[in-house]
Amino acid sequence: MKNGTQKKTSTSDTLTEGPNLRAQIEVRAYHLWRAGGGRHGDDLTHWLQAERELVNGSQNGAKTR
Repeated sequence: MKNGTQKKTSTSDTLTEGPNLRAQIEVRAYHLWRAGGGRHGDDLTHWLQAERELVNGSQNGAKTR
């Protein structure tokens, strides 16, 4: 690092940073909600699971609650 301001870039093909990452999490959380029967009250659980799956690259074949 020359001046300490270099930004690290992701090597993942499916995961991006910023607003696009948020949109990906929203979509995945919505799918988890639908797969779980559409019950209200588990929004944080679905959001955190979606976030974990996207960060770990395990969206396909991941278990839902």
